[in-house]
Amino acid sequence: MLSSAPQVQETQNVHELLLSTVKQVRALHATLSALMTDVAAIRRTFLHGRVEMAQYKDNLRLAIETAKPIVDEAMQSYDEMIRQIQESGGWCN
Repeated sequence: MLSSAPQVQETQNVHELLLSTVKQVRALHATLSALMTDVAAIRRTFLHGRVEMAQYKDNLRLAIETAKPIVDEAMQSYDEMIRQIQESGGWCN
């Protein structure tokens, strides 16, 4: 007769893998958001023909203000998903 211990271990490994995956996707989302914000500021700066650092900083600040609510909402969603996975303690079939 086969032991059920490997199934329990596999379930815990899947749970840990899911948790790790969601955390990595969250980090990638935050990184991509920062990159897109920076690109938007660079694009706005060069389209206006001003290559001054002060203009770039103003454009970056504006891009951050525009993206911040969207990114914050996504991060909260990821945090909630991570919390739910951690509290679930794994799934049993």
